[in-house]
Amino acid sequence: MQELGVSPDFTKKMALSALNDTSPGSEMKVAADIGGGEGVLSRAIASRFEEVKLLDYNASSLDTVNSKISRIQCDLNSEWPLPEDSVDFAFAIEVIEHIENPRHFLREMNRIVRKGGYIFVTTPNLHSLTSMLTFAIRGQHRYFQDASYPAHITALCQVDLERIGNECKLTKQKVYWSGNDRIPFINACFPLGGRFFSTSIGVLFKKGNSS
Repeated sequence: MQELGVSPDFTKKMALSALNDTSPGSEMKVAADIGGGEGVLSRAIASRFEEVKLLDYNASSLDTVNSKISRIQCDLNSEWPLPEDSVDFAFAIEVIEHIENPRHFLREMNRIVRKGGYIFVTTPNLHSLTSMLTFAIRGQHRYFQDASYPAHITALCQVDLERIGNECKLTKQKVYWSGNDRIPFINACFPLGGRFFSTSIGVLFKKGNSS
C-alpha cells in the first residue's frame, strides 16, 4: 500500500506529451488515472475525455472537484474493479515502483484498456548518471535507497518495462525522458535531458487490435 502522494510536475508534462503523440484520428472517451492520488493528472486530462476514472487506495476519501472524474478505491496489488476493455487510455505516473508485482500491474492495465487503446507508464530513471553513480558507490539506485523504502520497492530499467509490455503483447510506441535531473551535493538542476540526465522515464504502449 502506498500513501497518498503527488508526483512531480514534469511527470504530468510527460503524460500530456504522450497523449498528444497518440493517433490524431483515434476516438478516446474514457481515461484511467491509475494511482492518481490527489487527482492532478486527472484534472489536467479531463477536458480531453468524456470520463476519467481515478483509481487509488485512498481515492474514496477525496472530494471530487470535476464531474468528469470518478474516484474508485482500489488496492493496486490486487485485481482492479474495472471491466475488461473499458478504458481508452490508461496512465500510471510514478506508481509502478510502489507495486509488489509490476507484471500483475501492467497485465491489469492491459486488461482494462480496449483494443487499439494506449498505456503510459513512468518510473524513476535508473539509467541517469546520478543513479548509476549512486549504485556504483552504495549498491542502491538513487531513488531506491533506504530513505525511499518502503515506498519505492520495485526498480525497473527501460528494458524491464519493454519486456513486460512484450509479455502483454503491447507495442511500444515511444520512450520519454523527463528532461531534467538534480545533481547531488551541489543541489542544482540541469535541463540537459535524455537518458543520462532525466529523473524519470516514460514508455507509451499501444494495445493491438487482435489478441
